[in-house]
Amino acid sequence: MLYDYPEYYETAFSFRNIEEESRFLTKCINRFSKIDVKNVFEIACGNAPHAGLLQEMGYSYHGLDINRNMLDYAAYLWKDLPNKVNLHEASMVDFKYPIKQDFAYVMLGSLYLNDFDEIVSHFNSMSNLLNSGGLYFLDWCIQFGDPLAHNNNNRFVIEKDGIEVESEFNIKLLDQEQQMYEEVWTIKINDRGRRKQFNMVERNKAILPDQFLRFIKERDDFEFIGWWKDWNLDNPIEDENNVTRPIALIRKR
Repeated sequence: MLYDYPEYYETAFSFRNIEEESRFLTKCINRFSKIDVKNVFEIACGNAPHAGLLQEMGYSYHGLDINRNMLDYAAYLWKDLPNKVNLHEASMVDFKYPIKQDFAYVMLGSLYLNDFDEIVSHFNSMSNLLNSGGLYFLDWCIQFGDPLAHNNNNRFVIEKDGIEVESEFNIKLLDQEQQMYEEVWTIKINDRGRRKQFNMVERNKAILPDQFLRFIKERDDFEFIGWWKDWNLDNPIEDENNVTRPIALIRKR
């Protein structure tokens, strides 16, 4: 698994603008949170890329991931920060965390849930995690349009500090009725002449917009705030066509 090689994973996603993402999270907090946010919690945090900036902005950072190697790497990356980065090893499907949180987020569609029971369990865990009035920010977790459309222009090469990563990402429909997809990610590494290849296959249940709205409405612990495209709060999603990197916000009652 690429996740077992955090430096390669970090290189593969080094195209991201972490400062821009961090500032956008604070914008959502300032506009929609009903409470004073002192701590933030990232689901599937990986190498915790936002931890440094969010701490500079005055937040206490907490992250959850199931991969110990990623958490150890994140702890090493941020060992010199003035305040400790809090990292927790657990499955996002069902977890308990000892400290209540004011804001939570998950990035890049990393909400890997395989059936309805896992979806219910995850949001139960999030409900127990968040303080009343706190937000849950979901990036690319609600499936607008056809997931198979992502099979176009799905190859890219990126280089950082002498490590070259070539990625190719494809999606295959497994079960139309259950909206189950298989994500196949092929990664070729050239680490200063040393070569590796990873072939990763992950299964995920697509959460459709109408299903998500109905699911949240039927719960008594969350309220739907809105969803937007292109990471732009002035650009709400009004139909399901041509949506790039959709974000959604719900709030704990």
